[in-house]
Amino acid sequence: MRKKIISSRLSIQLVIAVAISFFASLILMAAISQYVIVNYISKMKFLNPFYINMFNFILPTSSIVVFVIVFLVLVKKKINYIKYISKQVNKIANEELGATLKVKGNDEIAELCKSINFMSKELKDKFDRERELEDTKTELITNVSHDLRTPLTSIIGYLDILIKEKFNNKEEKKDYLNSTYNLSIKLKKLIDELFDYTKLSNSNISLDFQKVDLGDILIQMLGEYSPIAESKGLRVVTDISDEKLPVKIDIEKMIRVFDNILSNAEKYSLKPSDIVVKAEGKDDNIFISISNKGVHLEQNKLNKMFEKFYRVDVSRSNNIEGSGIGLAICKKIVDLHNGQIWAKSNKDVISINIRLPKNSI
Repeated sequence: MRKKIISSRLSIQLVIAVAISFFASLILMAAISQYVIVNYISKMKFLNPFYINMFNFILPTSSIVVFVIVFLVLVKKKINYIKYISKQVNKIANEELGATLKVKGNDEIAELCKSINFMSKELKDKFDRERELEDTKTELITNVSHDLRTPLTSIIGYLDILIKEKFNNKEEKKDYLNSTYNLSIKLKKLIDELFDYTKLSNSNISLDFQKVDLGDILIQMLGEYSPIAESKGLRVVTDISDEKLPVKIDIEKMIRVFDNILSNAEKYSLKPSDIVVKAEGKDDNIFISISNKGVHLEQNKLNKMFEKFYRVDVSRSNNIEGSGIGLAICKKIVDLHNGQIWAKSNKDVISINIRLPKNSI
């Protein structure tokens, strides 16, 4: 109902302007008629047809002129506002996408301005998203080319040595074969992660959501992971709430998140040390924290950990294999679950935290 009232305000304003202009012209006609009758016609003994015709012409003409002038004065602000809108729309179309118009009043013209402002913002956001996608595509091609070329060049080099039999003995040949195999595995893993990241970036991706107790998922996963960690000098310490941690997740993809974070913690942990996994429910959310002891990192570097192809720093990554996409994949998956992922550092302890919305089971 309110919208209907608002949409009729311009019509009401125009009707009022017409009415005021009409009454102004009537008043003028009455004033001229009274003046002419009192001062001229009443004093004439004989009515001259010429003067009568002139009077009949001047009276309605002057009334029409007054009507038009008064009407234009009353609607001048609206006319200037429409000119302003036209100028700004041309500006938005040709120069400043995203620019907004001043909204005055509550009539149809004000509603039009609001619609133009919304359209301008939407077009700018769409343009910015397209430009960001284009930049991302360029960056992706550049980084992928570099990351694929490095192991591929080494593989070709080792194969060239093997084909031309430039090795000195069987042990050396075996080392070259092992290096070629390991580089091939690394290359395959990189390609798989690139494929996964691209697939997760697709706006049409669908997830297989299931209601589960996240505590059970973590306990089972960490039970399988602990022996592997212990063989590398790491102990997995768990602090998982005894209460149910109900969530609605794509189990396979969320396990991928925890696996990537644990692998990252394993790579960068000082050994021997602990990897501490905590999980608890607070209000309408579930919080998971995976912490490891390693080299202290500044917060600005921690904030970049979830960007694709970002490797923490040269000193940490010289002797560590990694594509730089694992944590970026984690962020994509958590975002798709309407959650949040972030990293914090407390001296030499680095924690990756996840917040997921709670669901009743």
